[in-house]
Amino acid sequence: MVPAVTTLEQSFDPTSPRHRPDPHPLFHRMRERAPIYRHVSPATGRVFWYLTRYADVQRALVDPDIGRQLDRLPGELAELHRRWENDPLAMLRRNVFNLDPPDHTRLRRLIAPAFNARTVAALERRIHQVVDELIDGMAAAGGEVDLIEALALPLPILIVAELLGFPAGDRTRLRGWSGDMLRSQEALRVRRAGAEFVAYVNEKIDERRAHPGEDLLSRLIQAERADGGISRAELISSVFQLLLAGDETTVNLIGNGVLELLRHPGQLGRLRARSQLIDSTVEEVLRFNGPVGHSRPLFAIADVRFGDTVIPRGDVVVPVLLAANRDPEVFPQPDVFDIGRSPNRHLGFGHGIHYCLGASLARLQARAAIGTLVRRFPEMAPAVDPADLEWTPDLFLHGVRRLPLLVRQRPGETGGHERT
Repeated sequence: MVPAVTTLEQSFDPTSPRHRPDPHPLFHRMRERAPIYRHVSPATGRVFWYLTRYADVQRALVDPDIGRQLDRLPGELAELHRRWENDPLAMLRRNVFNLDPPDHTRLRRLIAPAFNARTVAALERRIHQVVDELIDGMAAAGGEVDLIEALALPLPILIVAELLGFPAGDRTRLRGWSGDMLRSQEALRVRRAGAEFVAYVNEKIDERRAHPGEDLLSRLIQAERADGGISRAELISSVFQLLLAGDETTVNLIGNGVLELLRHPGQLGRLRARSQLIDSTVEEVLRFNGPVGHSRPLFAIADVRFGDTVIPRGDVVVPVLLAANRDPEVFPQPDVFDIGRSPNRHLGFGHGIHYCLGASLARLQARAAIGTLVRRFPEMAPAVDPADLEWTPDLFLHGVRRLPLLVRQRPGETGGHERT
């Protein structure tokens, strides 16, 4: 029987920077030796339980005794977590990503129609148009181009900004705030960007209240006025989640997808030969090296039992999506990158009521970006050794900071997308 907790308290350290470029060997060892692993932070003494088996991760994401809202814990426990976290963006956390029912249910019901299949499908032509424009810029630059800066980062911000009704001219400011809030390690810089973003959204809310349109922000403002609708704090926080926090998933999905294809030239050739594999390619990227390393840290609202192990109330639970998605109990040859893999029951976008709200939109953007890159740049190659790439500093958002590519377009090749 596999032990639930290794006898060496700190045998594994999932937070160590040395694992960021390739955390999978660590997760394999944890899943084999300590699939429910108790890690104690050396700095605070805070207890984290890392789950690395598919079944345990899936269960944790739906267990009502494992939650996201600190106010569901006794006051002293909740306050202790708040002091430990010292979150510089705490004012922007009241959204569906960070709430449990009934608040989560109420907010998701208001926002979900903006991401239903019909709405996302209506955006497809615009997404391809934006992808073509951005890739035209890459082709014009020629030589070495950073995929993240040139394509992966601007694409989702522009698309969701349009969905919300924000002016295209504000894209530079929005990208700047996104970079500071989600990628900076300086708390003061993060707080300043957060305050500027809140002021910006408040201004846009007042404008839309006076002059409503057909955009998502106008629809949410209508809900703000209704009984049982959405509060101003929830409205601003939801805009943050949709526009900035959510876009990082798409950025990493595109970046990781292109990186894995370059690392696996046989699979890249396979996609070039059969463009209809783009859908399953994106699903395999989500499984093999997805854009989110683990669920946001959850809290044991009550004592929770996993087999012989009890996770005490108040401890932090960390379901590791990357580890679950390479569990050999679920995925044959889990360390093989196979763009035709089927079935592919990955947890790359989570599971249960907190399944990623924008998953369909992220998939559509990734398919458009990766598929067009492969078609437009047949000689695309990494400009640096992939081993030298810098990864995001923590495991939650899993992607590279930059991905320099050597790109050259075929003579006579122009933009315009092809549908498969």
